[in-house]
Amino acid sequence: MQLGSRPLKAASCDSASAWLCSSLYAPYSSYLRTPRNPNRELQKHFFWGIAFSGTSARMRMELAPEYWQRTDSIQSIVPLAQAGGGFGGSVAYRMGKFWELKMMTMLQLHQRDIQYTWQHLPGPRVKIETISFDIPFTVKYRSDMPGNTRMYVLGGGRWSHDFQSNESVVIGASKPLIALKANTFYYEVGAGLEFRLDYVDLSLELKASTGINNALVRVPESYYSGSLSAIYPRLISISLMAQN
Repeated sequence: MQLGSRPLKAASCDSASAWLCSSLYAPYSSYLRTPRNPNRELQKHFFWGIAFSGTSARMRMELAPEYWQRTDSIQSIVPLAQAGGGFGGSVAYRMGKFWELKMMTMLQLHQRDIQYTWQHLPGPRVKIETISFDIPFTVKYRSDMPGNTRMYVLGGGRWSHDFQSNESVVIGASKPLIALKANTFYYEVGAGLEFRLDYVDLSLELKASTGINNALVRVPESYYSGSLSAIYPRLISISLMAQN
């Protein structure tokens, strides 16, 4: 009898756990499934919002022919990604049911590093710090929203102005400094999830931005920028956005 009572006790525990989980989750499950004003976005064409983003600042780097002809002690040059972030606002215009034009204004803070290695010892890590004002302009295509969640994809461009650019600074041959141009242009692609809440739509978005123009300010006689022929900045960002 003692052995036979154990499965019954376990079954009772499992039933109680399932009942407890169902009781706790059911209200939230119903809340998530119940459509919230499905016609809200069709009632107007213009929307505004706020955004917070975390970024990984990267770059595509090209070595100059002079680098391969050097006979000094520079052995390698490696670009390194660094974390950053930003915040800003957005204005969007709805075109029909599935398309949307969006313009954002963002203040971005990030850094890119380049590690130089000499032949017999580690070289300096050159830091390129950026405080920029960015204006991304994208076109978004959204899926239908049968409940309160949908997916979307987007593409577009970005203009970025770096307030901390050293473009106009006179850089000597041996000074460990690399300057990027103040104005950079990107193309962007991304995707995201949109969640409808009672008063706002909340979005979680992943986006990749790739520089179009060569942003390097090259000083031919410099050991550092003179070894490079081009730098194309890149950004990978994860953003949390709320839109009315």
